[in-house]
Amino acid sequence: MSKLKTLLLLFALPLLAQEAQAPVEITAEPHHHLVLENKLIRAFAVNVAPGESSLLHRHGRDYLSISVGDAQIMNAKQGAQPVAASYKDGDTRFTPAGLVHAITNTGKTPFRNATVELLGPTTNPKPCTESCAVPVPCDSADKSSCVSVVKLYTADQWAVTLVTVPPGAKYAQHRHPANFLVVALTDGDVTMKNQDQTENVVHSKTGELVWNNPVVHTITNSGKSVARTVVLEFNGNAAGAGSS
Repeated sequence: MSKLKTLLLLFALPLLAQEAQAPVEITAEPHHHLVLENKLIRAFAVNVAPGESSLLHRHGRDYLSISVGDAQIMNAKQGAQPVAASYKDGDTRFTPAGLVHAITNTGKTPFRNATVELLGPTTNPKPCTESCAVPVPCDSADKSSCVSVVKLYTADQWAVTLVTVPPGAKYAQHRHPANFLVVALTDGDVTMKNQDQTENVVHSKTGELVWNNPVVHTITNSGKSVARTVVLEFNGNAAGAGSS
């Protein structure tokens, strides 16, 4: 047996052993930590250390997984052979309700993500594969110093974008017409100015999840490093809907 096959078998054994166990609900899986719940979402911060495995658990709702950092895992769906999977920082994937699985972290870094259950219906979900860049005004001749916004995933009810703000860059005034969730991929220091209000300095931590009501604002990266966030924005909600 090759060294690779031996390693895969060693990682798969804990997952296969869990097939004999009854799956637990996601709220009872110790690597999933509930951090937000409202009328639109239920969001969990997931953290699995290298070499550790989750319990076999059930996802009873449609959900989005947003990777925080790169990771390699073995994913064992109930009744199927474990499959190796790799994730890049910011990877966003949609999974329909009903998945029962366990995972083992086969990498050298923690497997971290935001697992965001979608409490309403989801129709026509699809990853963006072409014309994904969202135009953002920028006066700089050096485009590497400009803000970039890229569509990652869309559905009839919501859209997910990756927002990158280089140090010193200003994300000109823009409007969020509906409630939105921000997942921080990096530590960041930004100055935020809501329409007709004073500026407010906001410090974010990698992996932090923040729920927001509709707003018109301007964001400036006042830190020394690139600020990257994934934004999940819902369509067509009245101001304040879903915030409680």
